[in-house]
Amino acid sequence: MKLNLMMAGTLALTTLSATGCIASHKYVAKTVAPVEARVTTTEAKNSDQDKALASQSGQIEKLETNLSRTNEKVGDADAKAVAAQQAANRAGERADGAQRAADGAQTTARGAQSTAERSLAHTDEVGKTLEKKVDASNTFQMATSETVLFKTGQYKLDDDAKAKLTEIAARSKQNPRFMVEIQGYTDKTGSAEANAVLSQKRAEEVSRYLINEHQVPLRNIDMIGSGYASPVADDKTRDGRKMNRRVEVRLFVPQISSASETLTASSK
Repeated sequence: MKLNLMMAGTLALTTLSATGCIASHKYVAKTVAPVEARVTTTEAKNSDQDKALASQSGQIEKLETNLSRTNEKVGDADAKAVAAQQAANRAGERADGAQRAADGAQTTARGAQSTAERSLAHTDEVGKTLEKKVDASNTFQMATSETVLFKTGQYKLDDDAKAKLTEIAARSKQNPRFMVEIQGYTDKTGSAEANAVLSQKRAEEVSRYLINEHQVPLRNIDMIGSGYASPVADDKTRDGRKMNRRVEVRLFVPQISSASETLTASSK
């Protein structure tokens, strides 16, 4: 009886123990399952986070690389900026030097302009003086004159005529500039046309003698035959007609006295 009771008790305990174990296992399984799920979820999230961290790490590395490159570019830009600034400073110095040179050139130009203006004023004054001198030298005055006489109807020179022309030539050589004026005339004998031709031949004969015998330049001679244009005596008498058969020779020279007065006045 006791044995049965003991067996019964053991069985009961075993049953209770088995029942308790089953209940405990269910409880554990019920309690652990959510935890495992959360752990699994956490592990999945951690894996995602690891991936995200890995991705972020790669991006950070790229950013660091880009930043390094940017720093290098900034460094290059800074170096270029410094070089540009130095170049600008040198250019500024050159510009300052050029400005100083320009200022100096302008000052020199002003001085040259002032000198040129004074020189121009002096040149103008000299020009006016020269103009006065030229005007004075272009004004001629008669230095001497001679009258050469001819026989009726002739135009040949006699010894007396040649002597007078030699004197005129000698006086002309005393002046660097001169002019010889030769004008032939006739008496009233013959026609006006014949007298015009004859008076021209007389003037040409006098001119030819001065040129050929005394080397008076042709450019310094003016001549004309005027016929019976300006009688100097009564043509009704023999002596009057002799005086009218003539060639008047006049030697003209510049008014040196007027030129000297001009030079004296300009030097004051």
